Parts: sequence; structure tokens; C-alpha cells
Amino acid sequence: MSANAARNLAIERKALVVGKWANLFMAAAGLLTAWASRSDAMLVDGLYSAVNFISAIAAARIGARVGLPPTRSRPWGHDFDEVLYVTFRSLILIGVLVFAAFVSISKIWTFFSGGVVPQLVFGPIAVYAVVIVSICLGLAANFHRAYRNTGRRSAILKTEARAALIDGALSVGSGAALLSLPYLEGTILGPYVPIGDAVIVLLLILAIIWQPLSTFRTTLADLAGVSAPSNTYAKVARAARNLAREKGYRLHRAAVLQAGRMHWVAVYLDPKKPVLAEEIDQFRDLLSNRLEDAIGPARVEVVLTASDSTKADRK
Repeated sequence: MSANAARNLAIERKALVVGKWANLFMAAAGLLTAWASRSDAMLVDGLYSAVNFISAIAAARIGARVGLPPTRSRPWGHDFDEVLYVTFRSLILIGVLVFAAFVSISKIWTFFSGGVVPQLVFGPIAVYAVVIVSICLGLAANFHRAYRNTGRRSAILKTEARAALIDGALSVGSGAALLSLPYLEGTILGPYVPIGDAVIVLLLILAIIWQPLSTFRTTLADLAGVSAPSNTYAKVARAARNLAREKGYRLHRAAVLQAGRMHWVAVYLDPKKPVLAEEIDQFRDLLSNRLEDAIGPARVEVVLTASDSTKADRK
């Protein structure tokens, strides 16, 4: 592992450790506030932080393995672990939001069916909102700083920064909306104050569920082996073409996959002349170094072939 990679890993680990313990505190505070205030919105907030805490533990372990060389049990390395982590984390967050929607809809159904809906206690909500919003903003800033200092290539740090912002938005939105409910007494909406909490939860879900859905769609494409974005492919093809021209080789094509912060590159070459194996190794290593500057970490494989029948149309 290079000195720069070790430095980036240390920065990532430090940010994740801070996030882990902050989320544990917020999860406990959210669940305690939900119990004291009888608020479903606070319950959702607490569960969201609990997911973040568990995810931070997994993220620290996965981040330490990304970029390690292949082994007998993992012949292609551990790079796709990061994509798996982000994928399943998105699914868990979607599950939490779906659960929250079910609870809120059940409360609304109970209200309109003539059932009893618990009255909210607003005191704990005000204290919780102020404390949690401050922590979430600090976490988001810390994760984003670490993401920037590590070259903006860590999918884990990017995901955690977004999660902290969403958690903060949840706290701001739910706290402000809940504390405004008493002012609706005596208005046309007064009779519906008991289910205001449930309505707020549904509105928050509609506002934020796009984020884990979008992340899930992106990482699912990575797991399915979909080609890397066109701008990434263009940089790889240009670097491979230029290097092949320098060496007097013929480039048939390049194939590029993305796995979190790592890229997998296969280059199909016709040397047009007898070459030694070490020359191909040198070509691979030189291309890897050039791609490191252009797109980030890359694992490069060179395939020698005289045929261009492997050429595929990119869509």
C-alpha cells in the first residue's frame, strides 16, 4: 500500500470512528425522546441513527479491505465489498422509511376509525431537535472534509456525508413541524392535530426516500457489471490509445467497470510484433499509473489478441 493510500485510509477511519459514536448517541437520544414524547417522527429519527451506527461499524471494516491485493479466497480482491456495503445500506434505509410509513398510516387509520391516538409531549422534542441538528451538521462537515482530503473517491465517505445531512434534515423538519402543531389549535386544522405527527413523517419520507433509491440504483448497476460512466470510459480509452501508440501497439478496445472507488480496466491489444511478457507488464503498470491521475485507483489487465472481433458497441 502506497503512503498516499495509507494516509487516505487513516483519514477515512478517523471520520468513521467519530461518526460511529455520534450516531450511537443520536440513536439512543432519538429512541428515548420518542418514548418520552410519544412521537413517531422521533422514532424514525432514532432508527435512522441506529442504522447509521451499525453501518459505520461495517464501513470501517470494509474500508480497511478495499484496495488490498487478491488472495486465494478472494482472487479478484475486495473492491466490490464497498459497492455491496452501499447497496445493502441503501436497502436498509429504504426499509426503515417503509416501516415508518406503515406506522404513520396505521395511526391515521386508527384516528379516522374512531380509535385513541396518544397526545404528543412537546418538551423533549425541542431539546432533542437542537442537539441532534448540531451534531448532524458537524458530522456532515467532518465526512465531507475527509471525502475531499482523500481525493473525493471514497463511496463510503460520500454516502456517510449524505446520510448525516438526511438525518439532520429529518430532525429539522420533524422538530420544527411538531413544535408548530400546538399553534393549529383553534383553527380549521385543530381537530387533526393528534395525527399531525404521522402526516409529518409521511411528508418527510416523500422528501428523502429518493436519495437511498438513487444510490441503490447506481450501485446495482455497478454490481450488474454495467460499463463505467462515459466520461470515465473516454479517459481510459484515450490513455490506453496514447500509450499503445507510443509502444507501437494496436489498441482494439478497452472495457471499464467501476467498483466503488476502484476501477477495473481490461485493455485488448495487438502488439503487431514479438514482445516479452515483461514488456506487457511494463505497459500495464505504466497505464495503471496514468489512470491513477486521470480517474483514480485502477486494476488493469492486458489481453493480447490479433482479432478485433471482441469490439463491442457501447450504448
